[in-house]
Amino acid sequence: MTLDLSKVSSTYFDKLFVSKKGEQGSMRGKVLLVDKYTTPIISMCYTQSQLLQQDVILVEMIDQQRTSNVKHLDCVVYIKPTKESVSSLVRELKNAHYSKYEIYFNNSVSKSQLEQIAEADEHEVVLQVVELFQDYLIVNNHFYSIYLSGTENFVTDETSSLCSLLLSLKKCPIIKYENNSINLKRLGSEVLYHINSNSQNNLFDDLNQNSASPPLLLLLDRKNDPITPLITPWTYQSMIHELIGINRNIVKVGTPEESLILSDASDAFFQEAMYLNYGDLTDKFQRYVEEYKKQTKSSSVENLKTQNLSELKKLLTKFPEFRKLSNNILKHLNLISELDRQVTVQNLWEVSELQQIIACNLENYSSIKTKMIELLDKPSISTENKVKLVLLYSAKFIGECKSNGDLSLFLHKLSDSSLSDPVITISQSKLIQNFNKIFNFSSSMTGDGNVNNIGRFFGGKKININLFSNSSNANNTTNNIYMQYVPKLNNIVGDIMSKSQSHSSTTFSTLIPDVVSQQYGKSIENLQDIIIYIKGGATYEECRLIHDLNASTDRFEIILGGDDVLNSKVWLDKLYDQVNDASLGSGSGISYATSSDQTRDLL
Repeated sequence: MTLDLSKVSSTYFDKLFVSKKGEQGSMRGKVLLVDKYTTPIISMCYTQSQLLQQDVILVEMIDQQRTSNVKHLDCVVYIKPTKESVSSLVRELKNAHYSKYEIYFNNSVSKSQLEQIAEADEHEVVLQVVELFQDYLIVNNHFYSIYLSGTENFVTDETSSLCSLLLSLKKCPIIKYENNSINLKRLGSEVLYHINSNSQNNLFDDLNQNSASPPLLLLLDRKNDPITPLITPWTYQSMIHELIGINRNIVKVGTPEESLILSDASDAFFQEAMYLNYGDLTDKFQRYVEEYKKQTKSSSVENLKTQNLSELKKLLTKFPEFRKLSNNILKHLNLISELDRQVTVQNLWEVSELQQIIACNLENYSSIKTKMIELLDKPSISTENKVKLVLLYSAKFIGECKSNGDLSLFLHKLSDSSLSDPVITISQSKLIQNFNKIFNFSSSMTGDGNVNNIGRFFGGKKININLFSNSSNANNTTNNIYMQYVPKLNNIVGDIMSKSQSHSSTTFSTLIPDVVSQQYGKSIENLQDIIIYIKGGATYEECRLIHDLNASTDRFEIILGGDDVLNSKVWLDKLYDQVNDASLGSGSGISYATSSDQTRDLL
């Protein structure tokens, strides 16, 4: 199986809901019972129409108390095998409200949990118990997110979710992790142990049998690139998340607030436009509107009068499509209008240009400082955007900030109510003063004594994707001043694709599962499938980067994921929490150091 998350989604939908031929009662209505973990999985992968087409007429939470019996309905249970959800299932089975139950878990279930279910099935209503492996959220076709909110056993659950991803993709990988992160060392070791221990029940055996080279699980730490989430993005999906916010494919916009669904699977325009820059987006939307006008012109009242009955019938059958198209145009019009408003209100043309100048070293220190002061003196620039600029500046010019007192000057301006409204908070002030302490700590652990090593977060080479593509049109460069910055992920993946040793020997440690070692030996060559996980969260701009790399070559296939989908606000909130909770003097704020179809029928 390729690294195609939409195929995983489609496969599991069929297993969950599509009735098999010859099944008795296959036309009966179904109730879907879910928990708080599988609810977002279902909502992000499947539409209400898809569920209705498979006779799913009701969706309920498994922990809700039901009072009435509905024996004319069958029940599909799709839950995560947590203690709470299994207890709710046991309670439901002891007092069965539905005719028959098909139980699906989105990850491995323990023997003791199976015994609980078997004991609770006093009425013998359980038809089957099956393990699926989708303990993660599918954001885009090549972008996933692991849901870990409120978990007590963070590393254990993180490992379990990553392994479910591997099993759903039918991949047993080599593991590489950034060796300056204790968290990644622990996570990598847990994934290795999980794979090796599950070889006894054949879960990871033979997954790579049709591949000439092993896949790679690449574990990265967000703390090794704190800059990318701070840079204002200028492509459609990224801008929506940055300026409005996307929560599990739902965008809330307008007054009164309206919820809009964004899905590349069900929205053709969004699929084509999601990675376009702001200028190309507006052009494409205009063409989209013109095409709609052209299609609907022939169905106007005046034109209908001239049609014969046969042609009239054809036109009438298209009306639902026209209405759907009209609604989609209105949706994207609302989104683009709100983006345009935010760009103007936040003065993002000025802010973003200076961000790019700082991050990409486009001007000298003196010129950049002058522009910084000009923007900090403007009350029309939001305090949050000023804070982001100061963070970028302080990371770029560490020595100058110390010797020239630049940070003191900037903090004074941010505390002046005539220049900044509102003035900076205590958390923002702490972050500005300690930003370099936090991330210099990570650079010192790599053995590089250069105190300015944080500068490695900025700029850097771009992948020459023509090396990996036969297309003469493939080009990863841009003359757009607002899109000069390239995330650090670009360099890491580029080194892997070009077999460069600049990262592999000094920056990454490698773990090889037993089953992979037995099949391929200890050498790592000719990698093709790369599964990336960023602990601390990934951005939509990094997702766009991976999309562009996938489009440029047929030699590699890459997917990206993380434990959060970041925008600058989410990332800043994480940093505020860190500086408020951590004892920066001791450096304790960051942990750095040196089956064939993949489901199991269980009952």
